[in-house]
Amino acid sequence: MATSVLAKRYSFLSVALIEISPPKMSPAEKQYHVKILDELLDSMNHSSAQVREAIGIAMCVTTSNMRLSGLFGTGCSPQGLHGDVSMIEQTGNKYWSERLTDGANELAVSIQNSTQSKQLESTSDSAEDSMDDREQADAKRMETIFHFMIASLKSGRSSVLLDTIIRLVYPILSLQETSNKDLSLLAKSAFELLKWRILHRPFLETAITSILPLVSDPNWRTRSALLSYLRTFTYRHTFILSGSEKSQIWQTIEKLLVDNQVEVREHAAGVLASLMKGIDEDLSKDFRERSYAQAQHIFVARRRNLKFSVGTIHGAVLALTASVLSVPYDMPSWLPSNVSLLARFIREPPPIRSTVTKAVAEFKRTHADTWSIQKDAFTEDELEVLRDTSSSSSYFA
Repeated sequence: MATSVLAKRYSFLSVALIEISPPKMSPAEKQYHVKILDELLDSMNHSSAQVREAIGIAMCVTTSNMRLSGLFGTGCSPQGLHGDVSMIEQTGNKYWSERLTDGANELAVSIQNSTQSKQLESTSDSAEDSMDDREQADAKRMETIFHFMIASLKSGRSSVLLDTIIRLVYPILSLQETSNKDLSLLAKSAFELLKWRILHRPFLETAITSILPLVSDPNWRTRSALLSYLRTFTYRHTFILSGSEKSQIWQTIEKLLVDNQVEVREHAAGVLASLMKGIDEDLSKDFRERSYAQAQHIFVARRRNLKFSVGTIHGAVLALTASVLSVPYDMPSWLPSNVSLLARFIREPPPIRSTVTKAVAEFKRTHADTWSIQKDAFTEDELEVLRDTSSSSSYFA
């Protein structure tokens, strides 16, 4: 069968199956869903991108119909769709869910490793050809999984598929930057949809325990993607996260301030600066006070010629930066001492110096309109320190 015809067949099946009312599905219709789903799962690594997309959409419709049929079949109300569906899904559903998600994380790691290994020369052409075939099959299967997730999140059917979607968070975060541009584009599209999805309990707990360990992922791009996800995830769930869960998330982000990758450290500071504007006042205050004390300790120790690693100093400076940039336009009582201490690190080597320069410049930009009034909150010594880091010192005199 030609790929165009096959893609149309799956598209037609999706349209037809959408018209079926899950609560009224007959045993024959349920059996047909099972057979169709078996076919779809077997065809996930099809050679045609058009067919893979149609398969992903058809999988979304088929699996959600089966889930909804099981929910309504047990007398569950529509309000119960956010509950633990694993307890009420019909026989056979666990099989398709495991078949779809089992090995997905390992598959993502394999794709990552293959991207890195392409820079190395192969000693055998036949081995290289065999590896390429396997890599292509892995990438095609993952593309189909992303199409399934995108279709689920776009259609609103994700409510009954959240247990499956959460188990696929790692591939989304880890495959946004690969040599396979099509795969990365799909991962980014799925990410944009997933990060706005509100997760109700018990899926919220599952998501937290699944994503926070990624702080130790060996790939720095995955750690950076985790930060992007946590920024939106925390805001979307601010009113349903417990205090301990907020603290867990905060500590995870804070750990990345001393990451061995500069991009991750700077990204973590930006995320903390945004979260300090509204997530939790007590957490923000505690972080601000600890950051100031640590930076002051390092500054005094450096004047005594004590040695610190660049990452440690940079992490302390970035923590101060997060505090300073969390209050643009305002001048709380603690800000003058924080921004002046930050400016004192201007003589440190890169990338610390550039971080200080950018942060102080941003502070001056956002406070320029009211500087004639706000500068009275500074002492003469603090103003002198700011002048030393200013390219136009006369304005801040």
